[in-house]
Amino acid sequence: MIKIFTVYFDGKYTPDYVEKLWNGLKRNCTLPFEFICYSDNPNVKADRVIPLPNPKHTPIKKHWHKMSVFSPLFGYQNPDDEIIIMDIDQIILGNIDHIIGKPVGKNQIISYKKWWGFDNLPLNGGFYKFKSGGACKQIWQEFLKCPEDWQLHYFKKMTVHYKYFGEQNFVHRCVEKFNIDLITLPGNQICKITNDKKQNMEVSLEYMKRYNADYMILDKPHPDIKIIHFANPHTTIHESEYEWIKDYWK
Repeated sequence: MIKIFTVYFDGKYTPDYVEKLWNGLKRNCTLPFEFICYSDNPNVKADRVIPLPNPKHTPIKKHWHKMSVFSPLFGYQNPDDEIIIMDIDQIILGNIDHIIGKPVGKNQIISYKKWWGFDNLPLNGGFYKFKSGGACKQIWQEFLKCPEDWQLHYFKKMTVHYKYFGEQNFVHRCVEKFNIDLITLPGNQICKITNDKKQNMEVSLEYMKRYNADYMILDKPHPDIKIIHFANPHTTIHESEYEWIKDYWK
């Protein structure tokens, strides 16, 4: 069975984000899967909830808890299980069997194609798929050597603008260092939306150019788009100015 993990910690998002991602998966994926949430809130809705460690007892912060899932000893993993990590700031618009069920080998990692932005990062931390116990366990082992340093590394280098951001940069570094084969999902099926209208226009124009599309989003998304990643450090899905986004999310 495929195991889909997400991480939730109280703060920016409310616990219902976990349940809405779960509901979106159940509506739009016919494949059998187990949905597991790694959380500091025992009341989140999932097939299983694994408690986050007390902050006093771990150096790991925020999004970086996702690194734990790369350990084959974490979260009821069995050898050769197919593991997926998904962020909760996503809206699923249609059937994604071909995404969730895409085969992955022991020396591979699957991620969204990050075609937007200007950081030349080829993957996106909103989605990873890999085989438990395969090459990706090295990501956890590398992080474990100095977690305090890695969590601030990209902020100090000014690669990212916010403290404790940069986990996807770290994963990409490990993919290159350990020669893990990166497979990216079709870029025309995933897009980014924020509450910044200027940025949305830039992303839309890039989408149209790359994928020879007449539009990315008008009063509704382009039919090729299956997942929207609401990637914005300042706003959340339920605060979106776009009513159709809130309708899909609900």
